[in-house]
Amino acid sequence: MGAHPCCVLPIVVGVGTIIMFFVCYAIAVSNDHTVKNFPFISDTGVYPPERGIFTLSFNLSAFGGVVLMFLRYNYISQCDGPPKLNKFMFGCGVLVCFGLMMVGAFQWSEMLYPHMVGAVMAFALGIVYIWLDTILSFKLRPVFTSLWAFRVRLLVAILTTVSGGIMFVFGGIIFTNENYLYAIRLAAVGGEWALGIGLLLYIITLSIELRKVKRMHLIMDISGTFNVSNTHELRASNSRVIANHDFIANHDIPE
Repeated sequence: MGAHPCCVLPIVVGVGTIIMFFVCYAIAVSNDHTVKNFPFISDTGVYPPERGIFTLSFNLSAFGGVVLMFLRYNYISQCDGPPKLNKFMFGCGVLVCFGLMMVGAFQWSEMLYPHMVGAVMAFALGIVYIWLDTILSFKLRPVFTSLWAFRVRLLVAILTTVSGGIMFVFGGIIFTNENYLYAIRLAAVGGEWALGIGLLLYIITLSIELRKVKRMHLIMDISGTFNVSNTHELRASNSRVIANHDFIANHDIPE
């Protein structure tokens, strides 16, 4: 059996959002709405028409992200991952997506503080999420996550964290001081772009496990006869992980 179509979702969210970054940048520059030399990501979505594309793309990315967080949560749950850590990570992921919606809805030129709150939620909690997921990838190897996938995620997490540190430090200087060197702005802008792209590249790696999913079903229990107390059942025979909502992943599980 080939890869499940759901494995395409991380690629669509990651690659699609990166493309929209540069589309908004190209439109903003062509209309002289922002500087050509490396503007902040938010600077590319201040004025029409790029503003509409910016808002729409962030909302679509946030929606796709929530669906992806749900799929990732169920995958880890069925792999006997730590329940509390998995739930906390899912909560962080949802808040990241909500932050994305705030960034797209509130332009910094008109509503700076809501925009900044959304940016901090998306970036800071995004870093927290990818580190938690990297830890879980380490715990779930080698049966449910390959060693090379863990190494790639660890590398991306490290580079993304460094980029985030640069952005927050130099961005804080810009935010609190009117007079600053151009090099400081360049460092903050570079850190932001590297951080945003790094988070999206990490999202793309989540397709590695989702391609092993066999099928998904949503069960709505109206009569109350469905036993929801049994959250999941691991069957070594047939090398499957079966959940109460019939979300099935294919793995080679040692006896």
